[in-house]
Amino acid sequence: MKTNIGSFIMILTFITQSLYAVQYQTPPSSSTSSSTPVISDAAMEECVKLYNKAKWLMDDIDSMQVNNYSQSSVNSYNNKVNRHGNMIESFNRDCAGTVQKTVPV
Repeated sequence: MKTNIGSFIMILTFITQSLYAVQYQTPPSSSTSSSTPVISDAAMEECVKLYNKAKWLMDDIDSMQVNNYSQSSVNSYNNKVNRHGNMIESFNRDCAGTVQKTVPV
């Protein structure tokens, strides 16, 4: 009985650590000029998270097997595509073409 509880705790610990160890990729930067809008560090962090979530969703969409004879399969695919489109629209509106406001130390 003790080995089952110990194994369960080890597995639970591993899963918990895996969930918190998400590695985010920084979005590609574009050229900036003096008239580029500036956003806060917190807003930039949200932009990085949004970029990565959209990237992961696209990876999921690309690997999906859609059964064209199943309405629920088609609906699931379409919902993911629509959600991805909304995420990209938000990123382009709120994040693209901005630079992070850095505070001098």
